[in-house]
Amino acid sequence: MSEEERLAREAIAEIRAWKNNRKKARGENSIPRLAIKFCGGCNPYIERGLLAHKIREGLFGLVSWIPPEEGADLLLIINGCLTACADRDEVKEKSSDFLIIQGNTISTIRKAG
Repeated sequence: MSEEERLAREAIAEIRAWKNNRKKARGENSIPRLAIKFCGGCNPYIERGLLAHKIREGLFGLVSWIPPEEGADLLLIINGCLTACADRDEVKEKSSDFLIIQGNTISTIRKAG
């Protein structure tokens, strides 16, 4: 299994759990809006586009994808290396929650702010 496949599986599991918890807390069955923000890609350990593609495939029909500037319910911040240049406050403030991938590591979903 490639690093991108492993990270995609972890991200998909985390997002599905987040979606289920959100549904229980709100008592609604709305489709959450997700967005992806990429780093600049200057020194990637992982293929960011492939990772994003695998995550989108694994969540097909469960979420709605929007541009990051539209204010997503969950923002995936995909950094190709551990420097994590896309992990900035001004990026995270445009969403309710966020998940950060840094090279070969993945965070838990956290609340923005």
